[in-house]
Amino acid sequence: MVIEYFLKWIETASVAKRTEAAAALVRAYLNKEISEEEREDLEAAITTLLEDPAPSVRCALAESFGARKQSPRHIISALAADTLDVSIIALSQSPVLHDTELVEFIETSEIDNQIAIACRPWISQRVIASICNSGHQDACMAVLMNPAATVTQDNLHAVAQRFGTVTGLRLMLLDRFELAAETRLILIGKLGEALSSLVSSKGWMQENRVEKVVGEACDKASISFAAKVSNEDVTHLVRNMIKNGKITVSYLLRAVCMGNITLVARAFSELSGVRFSRVEAILTKDRKSAFKALYDRAGLPKSAFIIFQTAISTWRRLLSLGSEINQARLPYLVTREVLDSYTGQKDHVVEELILLLRKLSAETARESSKIKAAEIANRDTIQVAEVQIQSDVEEAVAIEEIPAVEEVLSAECEAGLERELELVVPKINHIPAKVNIHSADVYGFVDAQVIQEDYIDVSEAIMNAPIAKAA
Repeated sequence: MVIEYFLKWIETASVAKRTEAAAALVRAYLNKEISEEEREDLEAAITTLLEDPAPSVRCALAESFGARKQSPRHIISALAADTLDVSIIALSQSPVLHDTELVEFIETSEIDNQIAIACRPWISQRVIASICNSGHQDACMAVLMNPAATVTQDNLHAVAQRFGTVTGLRLMLLDRFELAAETRLILIGKLGEALSSLVSSKGWMQENRVEKVVGEACDKASISFAAKVSNEDVTHLVRNMIKNGKITVSYLLRAVCMGNITLVARAFSELSGVRFSRVEAILTKDRKSAFKALYDRAGLPKSAFIIFQTAISTWRRLLSLGSEINQARLPYLVTREVLDSYTGQKDHVVEELILLLRKLSAETARESSKIKAAEIANRDTIQVAEVQIQSDVEEAVAIEEIPAVEEVLSAECEAGLERELELVVPKINHIPAKVNIHSADVYGFVDAQVIQEDYIDVSEAIMNAPIAKAA
């Protein structure tokens, strides 16, 4: 085809004819058997079609060039900057576009173009990082779904920080088994933010109450999660929480009462600068003076020392009883004994900790009642079980009034949140049956399985408590 004849022909040809001609010109251009002179003529003819007013003509060019490496760069660049119908075809396929161009499109272009780039069959780490750090949430979701994309831990962490409150993205992140512990911890907090927003928007309770309830549930979830990760991951988690101001006196006391002494030891080690093995030795032995020096060096309130010292020593004493006591009831027994035995001074810090202990005692009393009932039922002594249950429940009610549930979340919302919470605190298949408190590799005083199954269930904490109640 002579270029002069073609230029005259397209002035009067229909859109359909021009679309067919565009595809034919590209096929001819990609034919390896034509001469260089013919190829130059074809390239000139194709270039003129970039200004065709019909989008279908330009779409035909983009589709015909597709993923061919020998496509002319200036033509593909023009198509990538065209209207959405045309650009998404070029951006999603063409290998001739440089990473610099793609990054610029991610930072300045429409959402659809970002998604097109995220779905490319070949995508570099630089482009992936750009999407995760500055792309739209839909583009981030697309790159996570792209099997050709090698998404790093840093990329996942960036997406979690930016869009952890978005349900779809959060679930996709939590489904990735390789998700780092620090990222999963961020998602616990993001889930809490999403729940706070949900409850506040529905008007189920006052905003300050929502923040407190969700914050406590997230603390429980993070402590439970920390009981099931490696020692190295616990160290990273603790450092991250200290950096973000998450390690508070209340948080540490909750961890002690839940039995995750390893988390507490790591926190003391990081706060005080004392090596972990030394801290662990102090906590697992009755060395009050050494613990006092460690406690002061960690910079914790002096008025709360007796509470911590009593809680940790109570764990040691109860665990020394071995098989004589059900470890699943230990959190309840520890909190109750600390409350009963504390006679020290009371300032605002201590008062807050006492209030926390009362709440924990009420929670664990109910769980302890269930466990005790099961034990007694196995011995066929139902009457004794009823007495024990009534005793523990009365004590729990005396400590904290438990209002009846007036309104619950919709079934769809509840099912979705329960699934998320199961993913946030993933189950562990191989957890030691017994804990050796003198071992440097233990999770803490309480077996991780006990924490997971019998004491802390984040789903129950959120679904069965104030979040499920009307204001």
